[in-house]
Amino acid sequence: MRCDSAACGSGTHRQARPLPALGDPVVLLHGSLSSSAVWRPLRDDLSPLFPTAAPDLIGYGTQSAWPDGRPFSAGDELAALASELPCCGAPFHLVGYSYGGVLALLLALKHPARVRTLTLIEPVFFNALRYAEDWQAYRKFAFARDDFDAALTSGDVDGAMRGFVDFWTGTGAWDALPAAARAGMRSMAPKVRLDWQAAFAADPGAPGLQDLGPRTLLLYGGHSPAPMQRLVGALHTHMPGSRRVAVGGADHRLPLTHGADLSDAVLAHLHADAERRLH
Repeated sequence: MRCDSAACGSGTHRQARPLPALGDPVVLLHGSLSSSAVWRPLRDDLSPLFPTAAPDLIGYGTQSAWPDGRPFSAGDELAALASELPCCGAPFHLVGYSYGGVLALLLALKHPARVRTLTLIEPVFFNALRYAEDWQAYRKFAFARDDFDAALTSGDVDGAMRGFVDFWTGTGAWDALPAAARAGMRSMAPKVRLDWQAAFAADPGAPGLQDLGPRTLLLYGGHSPAPMQRLVGALHTHMPGSRRVAVGGADHRLPLTHGADLSDAVLAHLHADAERRLH
């Protein structure tokens, strides 16, 4: 891994000593075209020390689809997640991946006193690029959204999904998937459209991000699309004190393909938080 922070030391590795059993829960939010199942390896690594909650987002896993024609926003996702958070104002850690990273960021801004740490894995928080005035990268995401929307509106579900999957993971990725996987993803296309809309509309403003910086870890794949790498860089700039870590060889599928690296990074982040609060 490559880490862009003065506090990173020699990098993120398996912990040489055990973490204290703090007991603060870790809430894990998955991305689009996914479910809570993506977190199984990380939950296994966290479970000896931290209770975890990994809810399915609206339209994925065990959750029902959003009603056709009903207005939708990230606020609806946050409302659905309210019952998954620890009760009674208790503190917790947040980990969010891709679309779930946007929701995790918004939750942290909503509950700043309760969120111990925030880990964002390639969050699709597109307005970070607007805050940074990186219009080239912003437009690349906007074009991908518009192409997806146009194909889906015309009834070309395969074309919409091919463009979406190939944008994130490389040309030919959609066609290389097993037929059963493609069939399952086609059924999620309407929710992917809503995820695009909600992610672009998420605009809490740049100033609020600053206070979250010292407790935030930003993870991205070294082989991820350039616009995403620039988005993470923009967030790093607007969140002073945050740690930015590149996982070598990974792309946007990082939690699926580099689970050990993800566990190492998250555990190190939780360990650093524990050390800060102990001293």
